Amino acid sequence: MNNKVWVEVNTKALTRNIRIIRKKIGSRVKLWAVVKSNAYGHGLLAFSHAAERLVDGFCADSVIEGIKLRRSGITKRIIVLGPTLTGDNLASAAKNKIEISVSNFEALRMIVPLRARPRFHLKVDTGMHRQGIYITDIPRALSLVKRHALPMVGVYTHFAHAKDPRHRAFTKKQFKEFENVRAMGRRAGFTSITYHAA
Repeated sequence: MNNKVWVEVNTKALTRNIRIIRKKIGSRVKLWAVVKSNAYGHGLLAFSHAAERLVDGFCADSVIEGIKLRRSGITKRIIVLGPTLTGDNLASAAKNKIEISVSNFEALRMIVPLRARPRFHLKVDTGMHRQGIYITDIPRALSLVKRHALPMVGVYTHFAHAKDPRHRAFTKKQFKEFENVRAMGRRAGFTSITYHAA
């Protein structure tokens, strides 16, 4: 095969860019590098190792990508943004200290009978309409988590049009919906978990 395209990553520029982002977001905001799908073609391992000392964690696409990061020596927290569909992957996530996303009741119920349960983040659909628990179902999901003492460490959402300045009103609407979800979570006793977006 003849490769005619390549990506060259300047690690000095990468470091400078991360430091600029850090300065803009402040010290209280966590910064995680989204390295899913081979770091969007920039090289999962090379990019992650170049960024590791400057970020708080990594967002992978699958448990398989998370395991690749672990085996390469990455020790920071890893969350899988894509669905984790099988019990084998759930067990591997727990064993390798990889946090997963749970975006429906079927996935939530798969964790209940496990002896080694992976830590997870509940994904909420505030308007992306791709994955996530609907806001009307959040009380039921939180009740299930509480009843079975499931290891939920976060609740998050994904903005549909945050990059497009023409859709600021919709992004603000999504954020307001997410604030309502956070209030529900806190009322239900989930005060020490992380609520995150963007």
